[in-house]
Amino acid sequence: MARSPRGNRSSSGSRAGSKSSAVRPALVLDGLAVVAVVLALGITMVVSPDARLWALESLGYGWVPAGLWLGSVAFGIRYHIQSFPRLWQWWLLAAGGAAIVIGVLSFFHPGFGVFSVAGLSGKWGTILGGAPLFLGIAKLLAIAIFTPVVVFPRRVGPFYARVFEGVGRSVRFVAEHPLIRRGISSLTNRLRSRTKSPQEPSVSEASPETPAVSPIVDREPARPEAVPVGEPDSISEPSVIGGFVSEELALYTQPAETDPAIDPPWLLPSAGLLSIPEPAEPNEEALDATARLIEQTLASHGVNVTVADTQAGPRLIRFGLDPGWLTDDKGGPEGDGGNGSRVRVQSILARQNDLALALKTPSIRIQPTIPGEALVGLEVPSSTPRKVGLKEMVESGAFADCAAKGGLPIAIGQDIAGEPEVLDLAGLPHLLIAGATGTGKSVCLNSIVASLLVAKSPDELRLLMVDPKGVELTPFDGLPHLAAPTVQEFKGFTESLTGLLNLMQQRYARLGQAGARNIAGYNATAERRMPYVVLVVDELAELMLAGGRESEANLVRLAQMGRATGIHLVLATQRPTVDVVTGLLKANIATRIAFTVASQTDSRVILDVAGAEDLLGRGDMLLLENQSPQPRRVQGVFVDDGEVSRLVEFWRDPGQSRPPVIESETDDEGVDDEAVVDEENGDEEVDDSGTE
Repeated sequence: MARSPRGNRSSSGSRAGSKSSAVRPALVLDGLAVVAVVLALGITMVVSPDARLWALESLGYGWVPAGLWLGSVAFGIRYHIQSFPRLWQWWLLAAGGAAIVIGVLSFFHPGFGVFSVAGLSGKWGTILGGAPLFLGIAKLLAIAIFTPVVVFPRRVGPFYARVFEGVGRSVRFVAEHPLIRRGISSLTNRLRSRTKSPQEPSVSEASPETPAVSPIVDREPARPEAVPVGEPDSISEPSVIGGFVSEELALYTQPAETDPAIDPPWLLPSAGLLSIPEPAEPNEEALDATARLIEQTLASHGVNVTVADTQAGPRLIRFGLDPGWLTDDKGGPEGDGGNGSRVRVQSILARQNDLALALKTPSIRIQPTIPGEALVGLEVPSSTPRKVGLKEMVESGAFADCAAKGGLPIAIGQDIAGEPEVLDLAGLPHLLIAGATGTGKSVCLNSIVASLLVAKSPDELRLLMVDPKGVELTPFDGLPHLAAPTVQEFKGFTESLTGLLNLMQQRYARLGQAGARNIAGYNATAERRMPYVVLVVDELAELMLAGGRESEANLVRLAQMGRATGIHLVLATQRPTVDVVTGLLKANIATRIAFTVASQTDSRVILDVAGAEDLLGRGDMLLLENQSPQPRRVQGVFVDDGEVSRLVEFWRDPGQSRPPVIESETDDEGVDDEAVVDEENGDEEVDDSGTE
């Protein structure tokens, strides 16, 4: 019996409906899976700053074309797997197009943020494009040309062959055309005639009576320098630090002929040039009252503690809290068998806001554990803060011991207990400082430079300063310690880094010839000592964003290899973001200082922990050393303009910089002082009445 057309239609419709009903659950499940993956990624990016930072640094906006290509591939594999043997070439061609888009995004660099260094497509995008621009364009053209050839060799190969053949014929036609050849020859002749016509007489054409003079000599010198005896032909190089590099090389290649009786060593400035610190005595009654108030406030919230220790610093007071015992309803200790339970530290941390309200202060800080003690630290701002003067730091035993050992002492400040924090820059060997505007970052730089000026002479230390703002470090111009005037432009910064790298290689060669492992071993046996070189940079962010990878690579290389040759870095920035304080830079600079920063993220970038966002400002800092796992809180040294002026005037005046010649002391001290004679003041007259 034959079926009717209606029956056939109904049967086919039922089969289609069964297929659609079978497909719909799969589509729903796939859609739910996609939504779950998108939500998981979104929550991860919101909750985890590290994951968000990795996504931005790795591919940035390049995730958009990459995600579209991956999504289309996943969709094709899921629903049209049978079409892949026929269409795989088009998928590869689409992958090449996505790669070209990612490479083009790498050419765009915003003025700030994560993408300012690597571009909009992150670090992975720089592999496809990146800098320099011509190399990135060449890579993208190679992808655009060779991808079709690899995917469709039979279709595209003959077409490329015809194109290259046409280009060859065009080039041959241009090269053989008579008009074009005559034009090229006339242009070549003009260029040759211009280069042959001398603007100035050459060295060979100069008369024997008139010696040839380099045009560099006519330039105004950076600062007045006296040419050493025996070096009449030493001419400063045009680069920022090139003159110092060539000068040091010439100094090593010539024999030491300096007589200490004629050219005595430098006289260091005394502490009398520095301002007298403010006298301050802690008020014991006020401290005891504050301790009782802390105990009562915590007891009112059911937290039993005892203030077992009190330490008063220049800016903060730290109370050591001893957790008490938990009590039951009868007032006895909780626990089985009479063994009580201690108050948990988390209970104390949870009452931070209540303590701040009771103490009438907007900012307090609780340390879960004081290093070396079984106490919880409560840091409270002092009601009578005082400044930390450079004079009391210089007169401390730690500063004197570091200077006596031949190190580079830098006065950082005083800790919460009022003890001086003095670091040896030669042992750090580099320092990284970060903080927002007005928090004490530039004052810290001034205190570091002033500490070095108090402890080291120009024979022992040379300074190179970079200050893009031109207001913080320029008061030190004119010092004999300076290898060059304060650099204020980016070009000078790059030249300084290049000069320091050349100096480093030059010193490594000298150490190898002398058989010494570092500058200390070389100076212990050499006739002429190598001076330490300290590069001080303010506003590193501006220079890093302008220089990009080249500046970062040079700084990292100096940080890795500069210690043995006596080259040390002191870098400061007010924007501690990941594009300025990069991972390589942090890995090679273990000692870091954080003043008040804008956010917790900035604190983690500079210190790897939070806390710098809650500092008080005006010199309040967190100091992280490689010896201590946790940062210490320190109040920084304050150096006023008068102290800086007096130190600079002391070193500018050769009568104050050189001691009087005393015949009875030359025999005892002349051997050691002979090696550290400064080449810039060797022929200055000594004023006996000008020394202190």
